[in-house]
Amino acid sequence: MSPEVRALLAAVGVQYRTHDHPPLVSFEEAKSVLPFDANAMVKGLVFRTPGGGFAIVALRGADRADYKRIADALGIRRADLRAADPADVATELGMQLGGIVPLPIKGALVLIDQAVAGLGTIFCGSGRNDVTLELEASDLLRLSAGRIGGYAKAAGAS
Repeated sequence: MSPEVRALLAAVGVQYRTHDHPPLVSFEEAKSVLPFDANAMVKGLVFRTPGGGFAIVALRGADRADYKRIADALGIRRADLRAADPADVATELGMQLGGIVPLPIKGALVLIDQAVAGLGTIFCGSGRNDVTLELEASDLLRLSAGRIGGYAKAAGAS
């Protein structure tokens, strides 16, 4: 797990487990390789914010992002919403794609989809794409101070 994530978890005394595995980048890969309930898998998407910082959006692994709602939550136009460059994510946040953890690492703003907020035990990135973090969704909410909202597209929406 990334040193920043480990330090944050240790500072607040959250109970968690880590699971080592081969590097994975997509939900489809994770679903086929990892033994966890796919409905409890949470992915993190990283966007650049207008001030040059980052926003991390936590969604259930199978859900698709609603970019309009994410842009609205960030106070920007949909046309201005940009995924963060993977190299910037690695150098500035210390995270690998496929291992994005929805925590306020280095000041990142966290948005948590309401479906994630309603889960019990979740499995998410740890900052690395070869280690999965297992913790309670309630602990994620508390640690992230994330804004809960509807950031996933409704089922059947395109």
